[in-house]
Amino acid sequence: MTITLFRLTCQTGLLIALFLLLGCAGQPMAGVPSLATLPAMETQRQRLTFEHNNQRHEMIGILRHDEKTLRLVILSPQGQRLLTLIHDDNGSRFQHDAAFEPPFTAEWLASRLSWNLWPAPAIEQTFLSNAWSMQEDETGRTIRYRQRVIARISGNSACALIDDVEADYRLYIMPLSDTDQAAAPCLTP
Repeated sequence: MTITLFRLTCQTGLLIALFLLLGCAGQPMAGVPSLATLPAMETQRQRLTFEHNNQRHEMIGILRHDEKTLRLVILSPQGQRLLTLIHDDNGSRFQHDAAFEPPFTAEWLASRLSWNLWPAPAIEQTFLSNAWSMQEDETGRTIRYRQRVIARISGNSACALIDDVEADYRLYIMPLSDTDQAAAPCLTP
């Protein structure tokens, strides 16, 4: 009787674990286009504003890219390095010396950045063989997974907005010059 109860408990636990794993595996993860398709750019200093759950966090981002690596260093407003995202041929990852555990994965952040940085044909090429799609019009880009809206990217070079409606994250990106440490934030809804 106790062996049967133990076996039933183990089987139930395995089923629950399997359903949890399948749920995680079913979450959409978009690919990032090839670094070779990203136009050359100078190192960019940016004011980053993350919004989630009615909280707002202001940070500074240093974005650097060459033909082999995309690197985003996220700093506190005081200049302390908090997190470094690296994307290359080996995928996306955070450098191991992060000052905090971000509430999102490196793949999530890299894919959202790619939707803003890469030209539309490169994104569309990446989406060709899967259930992702992109629509671009005068208001910006809409990214879908199986026809479900995942994110909207809008704005211009003075203020870009990556609005991940699926995860309820908003990332505002503004250029930051050496003399403009206290730039006004992007207009937010």
